[in-house]
Amino acid sequence: MSKGKLRAIKKRIESTASTMQITRAMEMVARAKINKVQKGLGFIRLYEQSMNRALKKAYFGLETKPQTSGEGTLLLVVTSDMGLAGAFNSEILKLAETEMKKHPVRHVAAIGVKAETFFKTQSVTTTGYSHFYDIPDLDEAGIIADDIIDIMESKEIMELRMVYSNFRNAIAQLPKAERLLPIEKFEMDKRDVFDYEPGVEELYVDLLHSWVVSKILLGLYETRVGELYARQNAMKNATENAKNMIEKLTLVRNKLRQSNITQEIIEVVNGAEALNG
Repeated sequence: MSKGKLRAIKKRIESTASTMQITRAMEMVARAKINKVQKGLGFIRLYEQSMNRALKKAYFGLETKPQTSGEGTLLLVVTSDMGLAGAFNSEILKLAETEMKKHPVRHVAAIGVKAETFFKTQSVTTTGYSHFYDIPDLDEAGIIADDIIDIMESKEIMELRMVYSNFRNAIAQLPKAERLLPIEKFEMDKRDVFDYEPGVEELYVDLLHSWVVSKILLGLYETRVGELYARQNAMKNATENAKNMIEKLTLVRNKLRQSNITQEIIEVVNGAEALNG
C-alpha cells in the first residue's frame, strides 16, 4: 500500500514539475513581449493628447456647435484573445455587463476572442474582431473606427462608449468605461487666434474622426500591455504555487519513505529474533 502511495506521489511531483516548466516559460514569453510593446505606449498616449488638443481648438473655432441625433449606444469592448491572465478579462466583461444595464446598448463591437465569445450568449447584435492584432497600430484602429462609425450612421445610434483595461502599472490593470461620442463639452481655456485651412467645419469633422481613432488605438494598446502584465503575474504566481506544491509533496514522500524503511527494519529485526528464539 505504501509503495502505491509513493508511486502516486512521484507522479504528482513529476506532473507538477512539468506544469511549472510551462508556467515559467509563459512568464518569460510575456515578459519579452512587454519589453517590445510597452515602449510604444508612451508615444500612443502623447498622440492621443495631441489629437485632443487639436480637436479642442477646432471645437472652439466652430460658430455653430455640432448637434447629436439618434438614440441608443454602441458599446466597444476590448479584451484579449488568450486566457491564462487571471481575472483580467472577467473584470473587463463584468464592467461591460454593468454598462449594458446602465445604457440602452443596441450594438456591441467585441475586440478579442474573450469578448466575442461572451457576447455571443447575449441578446445584442455583435461585430467581432478576433485575432485582429498582436501589437495594435493606427491602421487596425482606423478599420475598427470606420466600421463603428458606419454602424452608428446606418442604425442611427447616438452614443459610443468604450470598455477597456486602463494600464496604471505592472500590478494594477483596472477596467475603465469611457464615453467617446458625443464628445464631452470642452472647458474654455486660454485661446490663441487660429486661421483654419480648409474651413473649420470641414476640419473639425476630420479631426473628430482622427480623435476617435486615437482613443481606440490607446484603448487597444493599454489593454494589450495590461494583458501581458496580468499574464506575467498570473504565470509567476502559478510557478510559485507549483514550487510550493513540489516541496510539500517531496516532504510527504520523504516521510512516507522513512516510514517504509522503519517498517522494513522492524520486520527484519522481528524476523531475526524469531529465528534466534
